[in-house]
Amino acid sequence: MVARPSRGKRSGHLQPLELSPNARVVLERRYLAKDEHGQPVETPEELFQRVARTLAAVERTYGADERRVAEVEERFYNLMARLDFLPNSPTLANAGRPLGQLSACFVLPVEDSLEAIFETVKHAALIHQSGGGTGFSFSRLRPEGSIVRSTSGVASGPVSFMKVFDGATEAIKQGGMRRGANMGILRVDHPDIDKFIAVKADMVTLQNFNISVAVTERFMQALERGEDYELIDPRDGRVVGTKSARAVWQRLVENAWKNGDPGIIFIDRINASKANPVPSYGPIESTNPCVTGDTLIYTAAGLRRAADLAADGAPVCVALPGHRRFSAASPVFRTGRKPVFRLHTAEGYELRLTADHRVMTQRGWVAAQDLRPGDRLQLFSGKGGFGSGGSLALGRLLGWLVGDGTFAGDRAVLSFFGEEKWDLAPAFAAMLQDVVPAPASRRQTYPLDVVEVAGRDEARVRSAWFMRIAAEHGLEPGNKHKVPESVLTGSEEMQRGFLQALFTADGHVSGQRQKGLSVRLTSVSRTLLQDVQRLLLNFGIASQIYQDRRAEGPRRLPDGRGGHTVYETCAYHELVIARDNLLRFASEIGFLSAAKQSNLTAQLGAYRRGPSRERFYARFTALVPDGEEDVYDLTEPETHSFVANGLVVHNCGEQPLYPYDSCNLGSINLARFVREVNGRPEVDWERLGTVVPECVRFLDNVIDANRYPLPQIEEVSRRIRRIGLGVMGWADLLYQLAIPYDSPEAMALAERVMRFIQEKADAASMQLAEERGPFPAWAESIYGPNAETPYRNTPMRNATRTTIAPTGTISIIADCSSGIEPVFALAFTRQHYLDPKNPKQPTKLTEVNQYFEAVARREGFYSDDLIQYLAAGGKLVARSEVPDWVKRVFVTAHDITPEWHVRTQAAFQKYTDNAVSKTINFPHEATVEDVALAYQLAYAMGCKGITIYRDGSREFQVLSHSKDTEKDKEEQRAEPAEWRPQRKRLPDERMSITHKFQVGEQEGYITVGLYEDGRPGEVFLRVSKQGSTVNGLMESLGQLTSIALQYGVPLEGLTAKMKNNRFEPSGMTTNRDIPHATSLVDYVFRWLEKRFVNPDMFTAGLLDPQANGHGTGSGGGSPTVPVNGRGHASPAQDESGVGCPECGSLLHYAEGCMTCRACGYTKCG
Repeated sequence: MVARPSRGKRSGHLQPLELSPNARVVLERRYLAKDEHGQPVETPEELFQRVARTLAAVERTYGADERRVAEVEERFYNLMARLDFLPNSPTLANAGRPLGQLSACFVLPVEDSLEAIFETVKHAALIHQSGGGTGFSFSRLRPEGSIVRSTSGVASGPVSFMKVFDGATEAIKQGGMRRGANMGILRVDHPDIDKFIAVKADMVTLQNFNISVAVTERFMQALERGEDYELIDPRDGRVVGTKSARAVWQRLVENAWKNGDPGIIFIDRINASKANPVPSYGPIESTNPCVTGDTLIYTAAGLRRAADLAADGAPVCVALPGHRRFSAASPVFRTGRKPVFRLHTAEGYELRLTADHRVMTQRGWVAAQDLRPGDRLQLFSGKGGFGSGGSLALGRLLGWLVGDGTFAGDRAVLSFFGEEKWDLAPAFAAMLQDVVPAPASRRQTYPLDVVEVAGRDEARVRSAWFMRIAAEHGLEPGNKHKVPESVLTGSEEMQRGFLQALFTADGHVSGQRQKGLSVRLTSVSRTLLQDVQRLLLNFGIASQIYQDRRAEGPRRLPDGRGGHTVYETCAYHELVIARDNLLRFASEIGFLSAAKQSNLTAQLGAYRRGPSRERFYARFTALVPDGEEDVYDLTEPETHSFVANGLVVHNCGEQPLYPYDSCNLGSINLARFVREVNGRPEVDWERLGTVVPECVRFLDNVIDANRYPLPQIEEVSRRIRRIGLGVMGWADLLYQLAIPYDSPEAMALAERVMRFIQEKADAASMQLAEERGPFPAWAESIYGPNAETPYRNTPMRNATRTTIAPTGTISIIADCSSGIEPVFALAFTRQHYLDPKNPKQPTKLTEVNQYFEAVARREGFYSDDLIQYLAAGGKLVARSEVPDWVKRVFVTAHDITPEWHVRTQAAFQKYTDNAVSKTINFPHEATVEDVALAYQLAYAMGCKGITIYRDGSREFQVLSHSKDTEKDKEEQRAEPAEWRPQRKRLPDERMSITHKFQVGEQEGYITVGLYEDGRPGEVFLRVSKQGSTVNGLMESLGQLTSIALQYGVPLEGLTAKMKNNRFEPSGMTTNRDIPHATSLVDYVFRWLEKRFVNPDMFTAGLLDPQANGHGTGSGGGSPTVPVNGRGHASPAQDESGVGCPECGSLLHYAEGCMTCRACGYTKCG
């Protein structure tokens, strides 16, 4: 038994419902609670009460008493009962009922592994079962043909897996109300983009998907310049090819012109807007930012150059900020040749990168081009990784050579001064003895002695073999002031030894505790100091470089003989270690000189509380153009970051959109906000301003009352608290104000209305934040205290507030025009099969737009003839009795040029947080170039996406119901001709073909008997089970088809009428050429068409039983209505040609999806 919802007590202040007959039918069919016999157990009034009571109960969570809860319930009820506002369909259907799922749509991640893909399929199934729609980006899936290393197989690519999602959706009814609706997105730089663009060209594949291409700014720039753009392998971010931007654009536009798919979303524009309010929750889709090949990347095996790692081609284990933290990342890959910039900091850390590469700062991830002087950039902290090569002794020898060594003739010379002659020179000679191999020509060891220089306070250790070893490590005459690559990638002991020797040779302790203690290293080579700085950071030691500490020029220096001499000197620079970095230096590195090390430890020991703590930030100073060269990147899945030259930077390959996000939607009926002032209609701004805050509270309560289908969705939804308040009834508002839809006045009003709603919604969300607290992820958002945005430190209850979503069903309940779409017809005949007493009997009713009817009666031109004329598809402009001003105001969808459709969308988008749902309607005669211009206009005007539909571009379905014209009636009355068709029977012995098929779980056989010339003459259809109703019906259909063929009815005529029937059983098939069938009849006649319509393909198919012909018959084109002298035209120019799966009427394109105006069914939820 289905429990009857509690009716509670009706307050005397509850608004009575004034619903249209069709609204009541839709509510009864789709929303009212029913018993086990399908009979409603609640009234529409009780439905609204159920919703209001459920959402008002949330007030108790925030401390409201029962009086306050009752007050909110009454306000919520009246809000809906007046039809001022309605929430999305799941809220109406499920609030206060066991399912309790109230959201319209969800975003699910699709990761690149078989386990993850089918986990998402499972999650999508659960969401569809609960009544929600799903959006997916398939951009992370590897392209078709890629090698799958775990199985040595070949990847099938995103499009094949989309078919899996489509099949799963087909198998599930959403809460018993509608099939699942999916949005599929693929980035334009995915290698499989061409296949994705064309996937719906056959008008059969992916019927449960709307698809859109995610177009990047880089692509649009290449399109404008007529250049190629790069294709990126999503597995590792490598550039794997290029395509002509204009060629891809042309294919995209042509497919949209043919059947409306794919649409376009401007993904970079979405990610840069308020639609992306918490960037840390949903990393912005990658635009492939990069670093140069000489960048040192901190890895578990030491510091490696990006170009060297890319040459290796192996996955990299990268270091993460913190002590000994590492993460497995992709191989480093080349992303192309691009303009690069040099990032400068006050501390001396530098990095060469592209302008769009993001760096971690105190205000979050910021693109290099958006950094401001003084921004603090995060440095690597903790201890990093090391390689395995080299030794402590080798590191010390190379370090001393770089510091106080030289090359003389064929020998490397290490020099020692003062106390070093006795403390260190013998030890280095011994180290050389161990490191340098003995010459092959001698049996005895190679002698290495300490040699004092006469007249100088200097001792030297010299070795020809060490010169060769030094050369192997990249140190040669004229090129020794650098850290060898072998040290950067060497073992911890190798790196420690190098730094110990270098600091002992050229470094010293400076200052005291009272005035500032530091360790300083001087060098004429700034490049050397920068590599030392990066090497120190691998030990957790930060430092600062002071450039040009002393200018070049003559200087009086010790001459080594006890006196001084003037020498020409180079400018020198100084690296300074201070704060608590000194403690780490003393313990991790230290000096080899006992005197220097003792001085350092004594000074540190004098601190009572220790030196001040290092914050590991570097201050940004400038970003300077630095040429153009090959650049590289990698993908790190844990934190989406890595360390480059000591700075924490972002990687590429992030997830587009927020995974596990949801949208909670509702729409204000603008048609209800008109008042008369001095006899003239105007917008009721005051009442609109009071309703918006109520709507925001209503939708915020939805988030708390919701029973989410997945725990991940609940977590993200509650932390972000995204709502989407939109509008409907826009065209009806314009009719009342006598403003043409396609006019500058309408555009100005659109901006004013949406700006007003946005401002009121923002204020209401701020007020709720004061009352209930901001959304939990607020501190990380563009509204948080550290955000560098215009919205900084603005507490909001909801991360986004406004969205203009599809309103197909709720606009029928509200008896208003859909969303911001124009009215599709002033009068039309609505037909449905929803009569509960006689479900097989279609009901027809002519409906007239109430505002047009009121004007027609007031102005005296109303007549039944006019209404029937308009319902048959006639144009208002052709009627002489209608005043010109009425013709100008009461325009409908196809009276409006595509340009004005785009301008309307852009006007509303200007003041909408999220996207605007709208269909740009084109007449049938529109060209591909017209569609391309609309797409380009949408980009130029700031839209976040665009969906188009060209009249008649969808194949006509058998479930349409065309209207009678005068010509039709005359033909029906005409006397039959004397000629009678003759039946041509098949010979007793004839060839035949038998085809086995499966649709869903239903198996069957088609046997076709053939005439001598190969034409089909009979069709036998058998399905299991023998004797079943389905089998009997299919046998009867086969007999009728056979008789029709033998009487000369063309097979193409039969297939055009019979294919695309929709009823159960339906679903996936085992035939790759017909992967999905809407019914058994649909499959049979599509197979017959493919096999027999083209005789040439039939002959080939007869020779090859596995072949499948692809017929070139008509396929059932769009119907036409004859145009007569009175101006009749196509009766419904936005018809999709697709039959409604619930009532049989044709679906119409509006607000970016297909909607049934008869019963309220919508493919978008």
